Amino acid sequence: MNSLRRLSNTLYGYAETWVTGRLIRNTACPFEQARVKMLFDYLFFYSLVLLPILPAVIYHRDWTNTFVTVCFVSIFVLCAALMAAGVNIAVTGAIASLNTLVVPMVSSFANDLDVSPIYAIPWMMACLLGYFVLNLRAALGLSGVLLAYLGLVAVIKINNIPVLLPPTYSPMDKYLVTPFLMAGYMIVCLRVWGVYYLNITRMEQKARLEQQQRFTAMINQKLTKQFLLVKGLSRSGKTENQEGNTEMLDACFSEIEKQCDTAIQYLDGAQPE
Repeated sequence: MNSLRRLSNTLYGYAETWVTGRLIRNTACPFEQARVKMLFDYLFFYSLVLLPILPAVIYHRDWTNTFVTVCFVSIFVLCAALMAAGVNIAVTGAIASLNTLVVPMVSSFANDLDVSPIYAIPWMMACLLGYFVLNLRAALGLSGVLLAYLGLVAVIKINNIPVLLPPTYSPMDKYLVTPFLMAGYMIVCLRVWGVYYLNITRMEQKARLEQQQRFTAMINQKLTKQFLLVKGLSRSGKTENQEGNTEMLDACFSEIEKQCDTAIQYLDGAQPE
């Protein structure tokens, strides 16, 4: 089990580096880097959830759902390739969101307009992905498309309009598959958005630490300069005192006091006047 875990982590690390490496290097914003990693996790783990389904639908000769699943995963692979090529995540995120929304709609329509949780959850995930990767306007647009489709389903069902497409799976198949798909969807949601917020927190802490280190280095540099000035003034004051030049001695003391006040202001974090 340990060897399998290490192998899985290694493969995941290589895949993440290959897909996100260029985008991560091109931005210094921690929030943007977290979004890049979130989109990769979404593509990676959603594809993992769907891969075991593909042999099952092929075994049952469910060619419609086989075609839908292959198209779905292929578009995700295309999104990963676009990310690896350095394409902005706004583009790849939009494609991934539309893929998660539209392809399940096609499958839903082909399966007697099924709007059960095995389709409702991906539609919700599509809207959430649009919100996190793009913006609120994109999420509202995806939600509008979803509501339009659900309205169409309601009109067809209420008016008993015949849909000339036979269901590709039986009600028994749906009931058996739903628990497994729901578990997979929950794992994807927890992994993608849970790690997303964790990455944001870590990156913000790292950014604050780097900012604090830069501020400390700047304060040390300025204080060193102030101490050198005070040291030079104290030597000048000693010389003036030995020569009996009280006016210059008072001037040295005044300047030393001013430089000490400036150093105190630096330590307090304020800009000296």
